[in-house]
Order: sequence, then C-alpha cells, then structure tokens
Amino acid sequence: MPHPSIESAIRLAEQAQRSGLLADAETLCREVLAQQPQHPEALRLLGVVCRKSGRLIEAVPFIRASLATGPANPLGYRDLGDALRSGAKLDEAAAAYRKAIELRPDWAEVHGALGNTLKDQGKLDQAIDAYNKAIQLKPTLATAHLRLGQALHEKGRRTQATAAISQAIQLKSDFAEAFNSLGNVLWDDAKLDDAAAAYAKAVQLQPGYPEANWSMGKILARQGRLQEAIACFQKVVLFHPTNAMAHLNLARMLRNAAQLEQAAAAYRQAIQLQPDRPDWRFELAACSGDSSMTTVPDSYIQKLFDAYAPTYDQHLLKNLDYRVPQELLDAVLAATPRRRFDAALDLGCGTGLCGQLLRSYARELIGVDLSEQMIKAAEQRGVYDQLLHGDLISALAAEPDHYDLIVAGDVLVYVGDLSRLMPAIAAALRPGGLFAFSIEHYDGPGFFLHGRERFAHSMDYIRDTAAGAGLREVSAIQVQLRRQTDAQTPGWIVVLQKETQSGT
Repeated sequence: MPHPSIESAIRLAEQAQRSGLLADAETLCREVLAQQPQHPEALRLLGVVCRKSGRLIEAVPFIRASLATGPANPLGYRDLGDALRSGAKLDEAAAAYRKAIELRPDWAEVHGALGNTLKDQGKLDQAIDAYNKAIQLKPTLATAHLRLGQALHEKGRRTQATAAISQAIQLKSDFAEAFNSLGNVLWDDAKLDDAAAAYAKAVQLQPGYPEANWSMGKILARQGRLQEAIACFQKVVLFHPTNAMAHLNLARMLRNAAQLEQAAAAYRQAIQLQPDRPDWRFELAACSGDSSMTTVPDSYIQKLFDAYAPTYDQHLLKNLDYRVPQELLDAVLAATPRRRFDAALDLGCGTGLCGQLLRSYARELIGVDLSEQMIKAAEQRGVYDQLLHGDLISALAAEPDHYDLIVAGDVLVYVGDLSRLMPAIAAALRPGGLFAFSIEHYDGPGFFLHGRERFAHSMDYIRDTAAGAGLREVSAIQVQLRRQTDAQTPGWIVVLQKETQSGT
C-alpha cells in the first residue's frame, strides 16, 4: 500500500498540473519517483507535464512506462494519445485512443479526441462517426458538436455543419471558436452579412481572436469599409504583437487603403519577425518605392497565381476588359507574311488565353508557367502539345535555336530587369524568329516597380536591352492593356525579331 505522503504528493501534483503550475507538478512527481521509480501515476503525470511544457520527446516514454508498470488504465492511454497527437504521430495516437475506448467505451471525450485525430488524418467520414458517438454518449458536450460541424463543413455539407455548430453555441453561449466557425460556414454560403455578425460575436467574446478579426476585416474590405477593416487587423496586432501574419495582413489592408507609409511600417514589422520571406520584401518594395527590387520572387508568383487560377479568365476578360492575347496575335500577323510557325513558346502561359489563339498558327505549341494551378487550368483547354511547370529562363535554355515564335502576354510586368531574359529569348529563337510581348508604360528611365506590385518599362529600356541581345524592333504599338479601378492601364505591344546571320 502506498505511503500516505506519496498519495498526498500525487494529489498535489494532479492539482498543480490542472492549474497550470507545471514546474510544481514536475517537482512533486520527481520526488515520488525518487522514492518509487516505477510509480505508475507519478510517471503518467510527469508525462502529462512534459507534454504541456512542449517536451514531447520526454512525454511519451514516461506515459508508456506508466502503462507498462501499472494495470490497464484508460486515463494513461488517453494521455498517451494526447502526447502522440501533439507530436504528429497520428496513427499511434489513434491506436492509443482506441485502446482507451476499449477499456472505457462510454468515455465521450476520448471518442471526440479520436475524432480530432482522424480529422487531422483527413479521414473525415470516420471522424464524423467518432464525433456522433461522443454526442450520443454525452449530448451536452459542446466541443463535440463544434468539431462535428467543422468536419461537415470540410465535407461541403454546410447545412448540417451550420446545425451542428449552432447546437454547440446553444450549449455554450460564450464559445468564441464556435462563432468563428459559424462565420466560416456562412462565408462559404455567400451569406456575408450573417458571417460578419458571427465573427463580430467571436471578437466580442475574445477581442484578440486572430482568425475572426481577419475574416471580419476581409468582409468589411470587400464591402468598401476599409477603415473598419483596418481596425480589425490593428486589433489582432495589439493582442498578438509577435504574430508576423497579423502585421502582414494589417500591411496589406493599409496598402489597399493607399496608406503606404503606415503599410510599409507594418511590412517591416512582419519581416523583422519572419525575415526569410522574399515575397513580403517584394510587397514592401512595391508600396515603399524601393528601386532595389528587380524582379518578382518566384514564391510570390506561385502563390498569387495558384490562388488566382479558378477566377483568372472571368476576372481578366469580364472585369478588366483584357485584350492582350488578341493584340499580340494581331501584331505577330502584321509583322510577318507567315501564317504557320514550326515551334511556338507561350511564356507565362497562364490558363492558355494566348495559346488558344496561337494554336491554329503553330505546328508545335509549348506553354510554361511557374504556377501549378495555372498549368492545370491550361491543360483543360487542350491546345498545347506540351506544358512545362517551371521558370522562364530554364524553359528557354532547354531549347536553344528552337523557336520561331515566342510570346509573353502580361509576363514582363513580373520581370523588371530584362538583362538576363532578353539574351535567353534570343538564344532560344531561330534566326529570324519573333518575340511578341506586352509591357506597362513607364515615362522614366529603365523600369519601375509601382504600387500594384507590377513592373512598368520604358520603351527606351526595351530597345536598349533588345539591341544588346541581338533583337531588332519590328513594331511597337501603344495600347490600353486593361481597365484597373475604372482607369485604363497604358502599355505597349512589342514585336522583336532575332537578327539573321546576315544581320537583317
């Protein structure tokens, strides 16, 4: 029979760890283990303390030792599952929770914990079954209703998700996370006013709630209420000053409101907290007028266009009155009597807007793009003989003297310094081959990164870099590239030709 002092120490250790006094709990557990090294409850509690302290490597062995030295204990298997899940060992965690359930089938909270693990694994149907079992055993378990709603939302079953989350709120009226999740479902249901109200309630209950403030801010911004949106993002920064994403989201909202000095300050704070983000540095350069940035980082392009791909065509053609692909084709046909090209390359092909026009003029048509989602969208058009996922320079270098036509619609706006691209274009073209592209107009010297995070080029700079690469100007037509915030974007459609061996 355990010594009374040991029993008292274990009770105190349990109370301390429940109250968050982890150092005190650890001291008590180690005092017990100094007297009884195999004491199962001291080992279990020490494992729990290690997990809560973030020392996951230590936590699991202590809990396993507890289970090995004592009788079968559902509490120990629950704690083992918690530690394994915290360490992302999901298969082992699920097995531990199932062992706890085997020993205590009516433990609703552990059915819920198993559901969380299955949800982490992407096994949503099994997770939903586990949550339903938890609710069946304990209908008042608000967290089980919430997690069920979140899993149903991921499955796209929004009506059922709304019902489950609403039940969680009915059981626990101050459940900030549930109001935030309800807002997410309503957002996806395009009920933005109702979503905003749900987020507002989450923020009322938990003022520094990052996700709720961010989401409410985005809705307010979409409704044109920029200052209210900025206030939401400022609140997150106030409560979470070391959260880099909080500063970044505030910076982007300030930039959208044309408050560029404040935006730059917020960008700098985000970068100070998370320095290894070239895409953030690029955004800072665009809003602060930093001329040292000479090209857009690949990571920025990939993220931007992967997200843009589903709505790209609709946005460009319907909202922006975008005609660059047709303008490029017209310029190419005006520049040469040829109506058939042996090999054509579509640089930054996107969803294939240029490719679908070029298809009937090219025996072989290749597309290349940095965005995987854009490549997938281009595949759906079925107009390319080959699609390459990668950067422009690598694609050009792979086929020297191969193409008699290269096009780049709305691509050079993401490449400021053309000192590498122009020679790479020339090397990939056959003698006499054409390079047709669009640029945004810039009156000054060289190129300029403007606040919309795109580069504009002067025609003098284009002519100088082209001539240096052995490309001569065939035509340069000033056009309106697109409509941006009710204003036209001036630019040029340019056709260059690689000099033949005779220099013509």
